[in-house]
Amino acid sequence: MKKFLSALLITVSAIAFAQQTEKDNKCDLPKNYQEPQPDKKIQSWLKRGDATIEDLRKHIAVENDCTEKDVIFLRISEQKGNGMYSVCVAGKPMKYKRMGTVFMGANENPFDTANSGK
Repeated sequence: MKKFLSALLITVSAIAFAQQTEKDNKCDLPKNYQEPQPDKKIQSWLKRGDATIEDLRKHIAVENDCTEKDVIFLRISEQKGNGMYSVCVAGKPMKYKRMGTVFMGANENPFDTANSGK
């Protein structure tokens, strides 16, 4: 009986955590949404290497074939050497990262040489 209850508890909790609603997959922002403001000191330091928030906005717009107005920052977490960014691109949530002055998708590996021949 204990094994059954344990298995039932694990199954129910796994199903509860695995479910996602439609709202989690869309960028439903209020009309008066204001983007988070990046740290000015870090941005001025990153300006030297063309790695500011506005440079990332341009990068995302070109990569996703949309305008810069379609790129809305949801969360900004950065330091001088790296950064993580959650964005809404034309209604689709995405994540990007910065390593030094290089931007890439959050799931991309810059050291993966097996896929470099594409």
